[in-house]
Parts: sequence; C-alpha cells; structure tokens
Amino acid sequence: MTKVIIDTDTGVDDGMGLIYGLLSPELDIVGVTTSFGNVDVDKVTRNTAIILEDLGSDAPLAKGAGRGLAGIEPSYNPEIHGYDGFGNANLPDPAFRTLDSRSAAQLTIDLVDQHPGEITWIGLGPVTNLALAVLLDPTLPERLRTVVWMGGAVLHQGNVTPVAEADALHDPEALAIVLDQDWDFVQVGLDVTDDTVFGQADLEAVQASSTPAARLVAAGAPSYMDFYTPILGRRGCAMHSPLTVGVVAHPELILREETFPMRVETKGEYTRGMTVIDRRHGRDVGSVWDTAKRVRIVLEVDRDTFVTRYVERVTS
Repeated sequence: MTKVIIDTDTGVDDGMGLIYGLLSPELDIVGVTTSFGNVDVDKVTRNTAIILEDLGSDAPLAKGAGRGLAGIEPSYNPEIHGYDGFGNANLPDPAFRTLDSRSAAQLTIDLVDQHPGEITWIGLGPVTNLALAVLLDPTLPERLRTVVWMGGAVLHQGNVTPVAEADALHDPEALAIVLDQDWDFVQVGLDVTDDTVFGQADLEAVQASSTPAARLVAAGAPSYMDFYTPILGRRGCAMHSPLTVGVVAHPELILREETFPMRVETKGEYTRGMTVIDRRHGRDVGSVWDTAKRVRIVLEVDRDTFVTRYVERVTS
C-alpha cells in the first residue's frame, strides 16, 4: 500500500480522481489538501469535503492557496466545471468534520515528517501548495518519496493556450520551484489524459448504480461531458485526474515512459505555462538544460483497462 497526499483543485475530473483514490485499497490517503484552480479555493474545499464525507474518509483536509505565487487574481471558466466546481450538482453542504486548522503547506510538511521517505504526493491541480511547503521547509525533498503531477503537455497541444495546460498555467512560478528540487518527479500530462475518455456507456453504468461514489460521479459528470463532447466528437470527458491517481495505484498501466530535462516558461507573452523538454541527444545543450530537472514523462497508458477498472470500482 502506497501512502499518498492528494492535492486537488476539485472540479469534476479532480473529484472523480479523489473518489478513485478513496476506493483504491492500493493507496493509503494520509491527507488531502486543496488549491485554487478550476474554481476558487473555498468551493474546492467544499467539494473536497463533500466527497470525503460521502465516502466515509477520515483523512485530514487542509485548505491551501487561493492564488499563485505571482499574486495574479485567478480567473475561472464555469462552463467547464460549473459555478460550484462540480457540474452544478448543487450537493448538500458538508460538515467539514476533518478540516484541519493547518495550511495545506504545513500539513504536507507535518505528514511527510511523520512518514519520511514513504509518501507520494499526487498533484491534481496547480503545484502552489507544494512550492509553498518547500519555501517553508527547503529540506522537504529529502523526505518526500515521489511527486506525481497531473499537468502540462510535452508532445501534445495545450488546453488553455496552444502550448499551455491549465494546471501549469495557473502557477508556473510554483512549478519552476517544484522542478528545481531533487526528488523523483513523474508527469501525467495531456499526452495521455486527453485520450483517456469516460464515455456515455460508462456514465450509464454509473447512473444505474446506487453506491455513494456512483451517485457523486453521476451528479458531476454530465455537464462536464457536455463541455467535452464537441472537443472529442462524441459524448464523454477526459479523465485527467482519475488517470493520474490510477497510475499511482496501478503502475502497470504505464506502457511507455521517457525521461527528459524539463523547465516551465514563466515569462513568455505567448508561451507562459508551457512545459518545455529537451529531446536533443549527443549535443552540448548548455548549462540551462544540463541542470534542468529530469522528469519521468508518461507517454502511453492502458486506457481501456483503466476506464473499465474505474467504472467497476465506482459501481461496486
């Protein structure tokens, strides 16, 4: 069993990812932290608390960053995740019974200190909370086992700009800090998540189930699928965050992974938030790339197996 912290900006797919984590006996979720991203951090924290309580989790929940390190006021797109961040599902308010008084960054540090070398940090949104944790405790990378992040795109186009994915673009300054640390870093980006699709037949299977997890997915997914349908050319939605949690629970889902030096663009007028890798071989690439973080990039996964497994767990 892998001990994990899940850091999330719970919109729909992030909620679906958290749900999968809570249903996975392969994972021991020791804490959950929230960040701005798909909606503001208060709505994210509310959505996250609802999921934790509906699925009976006692994992401590800590509210995190409300904006990126550059201090830019976030903007949101309710047509994607809804005004409530969960598909306009209008779910009842949670009791916030596991809400911790510590910040997300401090809870992260404390949990890693309790379990040095054991925790995998799963990021489903901007990496602001992890960057803040490093700024609070620069020795954190010595004790955090692995960072697995849903974000960015390397051989795939972006989804907010031609080159930038949303979670990278929300806070590239934080990502630059995280990429500058000496820890194992795995990227699960649009290269694999955009083509991992929860389809109409999957939704119908979930709607036919009465489990608490199925009720949550059935409440949030339809409007998210409405947004994705013209993009995909069929009814469905990309499973960005669920797949990211999935590859931690089931590493065998990864069929191809390559390691490249990576940096993130923080200044470009047209390229801010772009995750840039150096694919050159046998050249003098210069100090900028010699010293860049070498990132394990997931480039191919067993999509069908994962989606089938996802539906099975949610409906069982």
